Amino acid sequence: MNSTSSGYFIGIDSGGTKCELIISSPDGKIIFSKKYKGIHYSVAGAEVYSETVSGFITDAVRKCGLILKKCHGICLGIAGAREKKDRNRLSKLFSQKLKLRNIIISSDALTALFGAFGGEEGIILISGTGSVLYGYTENKIIRVGGWGRIFADEGSGYWIGKRALNLITKEYDEIRAGKKRSLLSEVLEERLGITKKNLNEKIFRGNFLIQNIAPLVIECAGRNCPLSRIIADETAEALLEHIKSFLRISGRRKKIKIAFVGSIIENKNLISDKLKKEIERLKTVEVVTKQHPPAFGAVLLAMGNSDLPSKL
Repeated sequence: MNSTSSGYFIGIDSGGTKCELIISSPDGKIIFSKKYKGIHYSVAGAEVYSETVSGFITDAVRKCGLILKKCHGICLGIAGAREKKDRNRLSKLFSQKLKLRNIIISSDALTALFGAFGGEEGIILISGTGSVLYGYTENKIIRVGGWGRIFADEGSGYWIGKRALNLITKEYDEIRAGKKRSLLSEVLEERLGITKKNLNEKIFRGNFLIQNIAPLVIECAGRNCPLSRIIADETAEALLEHIKSFLRISGRRKKIKIAFVGSIIENKNLISDKLKKEIERLKTVEVVTKQHPPAFGAVLLAMGNSDLPSKL
């Protein structure tokens, strides 16, 4: 660990699906990387969230044989921490629990934005458990979406799961009329044990993670399930609307790059393919591969390599 003799930095990308933590030496060399279990700040609350993630930090530091007080800076990109009052409270809690002062609390979108383009202009479209778009243009940051899973976050994993359940219940209603079961219905029963008889009990009493349905929808869409393809098309359209809204708000006419982030669109699948085709028609937006993952974007922000936090 000679590279950390003069200190180190920690970057965290935290959402409902995973909590990725990276420890880096001052020269940007990654010395530790791990994906911990996801915890959503909006659901867990500040106290439970800060206690849990502080545990991840101390675990990682211990595994590397490092001393926490020699950490030069920590930046946490947290899903749901969109308001300044939330970030201030979290900063105070983490400082108390870790006995450190140099802690930056940011949204997960901002760390993803900085990681994707290294502080240059661009757009990141995030679709994981939730969904949001952040664009950096003409020295300002524009956010579209990210209002939460209950009534918004269109095109997200949670939204896909909720839409799947909506269409599956309609299918359940019509089975007696001779309607054939969809492939998605069969896969939900086989993989998650969801049936017409136990649906309500599983969803409302079993702490079921609705976003866990999304990968199955994507899989079934790839296997030509008509019901799943409907959801895939709707998802791509919903995410495309985020981009169109950004262009309207920003008034941007020059070409701008966009990078995909999150489990729903970051990998090649029916949704990401359709979305890329629709974006090509916009002419002013170019899909590119992100330079760095969000957790490393958090490392760069912890190093003080950007004034982006002051612009949010």
